[in-house]
Amino acid sequence: RQVDDKLGMGLTAAALGHLLASQRQFEIASDLLEQTLSELRKLPGDLLAGPKRIQYLLDVALAANFLGQIELGKGDHSRAAELFTDGLSAAQNAADRFTILVSLYDLALGRQAAGRSDDAADLLRQGISLAAEAGDEPSLANYLEALAALAAGQDRPERATSLLAAASALLEASGSGWLHAYVPRAPHDDGALAPLRARIAQTAFRQAWSHGRTLTRDDVVRYAIEEPEQS
Repeated sequence: RQVDDKLGMGLTAAALGHLLASQRQFEIASDLLEQTLSELRKLPGDLLAGPKRIQYLLDVALAANFLGQIELGKGDHSRAAELFTDGLSAAQNAADRFTILVSLYDLALGRQAAGRSDDAADLLRQGISLAAEAGDEPSLANYLEALAALAAGQDRPERATSLLAAASALLEASGSGWLHAYVPRAPHDDGALAPLRARIAQTAFRQAWSHGRTLTRDDVVRYAIEEPEQS
């Protein structure tokens, strides 16, 4: 503020809004993020040339996604989808992998919450391809967890188990990564596995888990992308 750096303020305000939301101060976070987006969209075009345009797009992408997460948590699927779509558009215009992965993930969760499973699966596959191309194995694992939650909701417990097993193996090998700090992480621990165990025989569960654990990165990408989500 002291140097009238509106783009720097936008990035900092987006980060602060995300932190406030993580502390469940949703009303304050929502007001801050709404104001941030409003101020960013008022910026004159001549301020947004060259590298400054990229910074502007990244600010919009993050603020829109963080506000969309709050709206999704409130059950406003329409508003969340609008914000996530805006965030993805800004991220793609900036050609920024970081914000594209955040936006694809968020928009997929929004589509899933709205009952649009096929759209959600397509968005998750796009993120899986992008993370794999970049060699970003932790983000790939987070996307596999989200795809597993989708498979579980479609009554495909064995596929969900294999996806969770593959995600677990990737995270053990490469660390936790960064994506989970910016998006709501899908169920992935015993709370996710227990219902899957209850829905299939123990032998089938063990086989599905072993299958997922033994997949290479390339194999799991093919498994996630090529296999139809619905039989």
